[in-house]
Amino acid sequence: MIEIKDFSSLLQQQKKNHPRLAERAAEAIRDMIIGNVFEPGEPLSEVRLGEMLGISRTPVREAISQLDQEGLLKIIPGRGAIVAEMTVEDIKEINDLRMVLEPLAAETALESITQEEIRHQRSIWEHFLERIGKGEELSPEHLSEADTNLHGVILNHCKNNRLRNFLNVLRFQILRYVFASWKTQEYVEDTIHQHMDILRFLEMKDAEGLKGALRAHIEFNNRYHLRKML
Repeated sequence: MIEIKDFSSLLQQQKKNHPRLAERAAEAIRDMIIGNVFEPGEPLSEVRLGEMLGISRTPVREAISQLDQEGLLKIIPGRGAIVAEMTVEDIKEINDLRMVLEPLAAETALESITQEEIRHQRSIWEHFLERIGKGEELSPEHLSEADTNLHGVILNHCKNNRLRNFLNVLRFQILRYVFASWKTQEYVEDTIHQHMDILRFLEMKDAEGLKGALRAHIEFNNRYHLRKML
């Protein structure tokens, strides 16, 4: 039998862990949306998500609210949450913002990114190039993870907290469309070379070259995905 003081301690521990549980739920649901487990416009109830994740509805409710703010879910009164759909105009607007803001974030991050981080990232993308040269098929999951990690290194070193947070939200919104593109050989080869260019300018600490490489990469993504949707 739990004594009153022990029960109080247990409640406090549950309250302390609750935000972490909600964040983990948001991360899991976000990954499923980005991985196209759910279709755009598909309804997602608290009960269904709670059963999938094995948790109660309260952290799921908070996770849904967070993903609504990120633009991945849309809460409709009387219907609950649905997976947000994205139009051609949405993609264009997101990439227009990224074209301006990501180079700015990279410029503030350039001096604090270590050579060790750059070497680690370069080894990953060089390995992809070697495998493509051998005619091997690359995993979309591994490519998407590497893409997220490289852009994440830049954003994590960005000195402007508001800019960093805003760009993370933009990337979340467009990642599910990028994820599907990693299955296309033409997209994969071009994008790997673009990431190698980004890393070359990072290593050289060349701010103008880095900003230009990022703009070229974002513009390529914009053209590619708009062409697919038209």
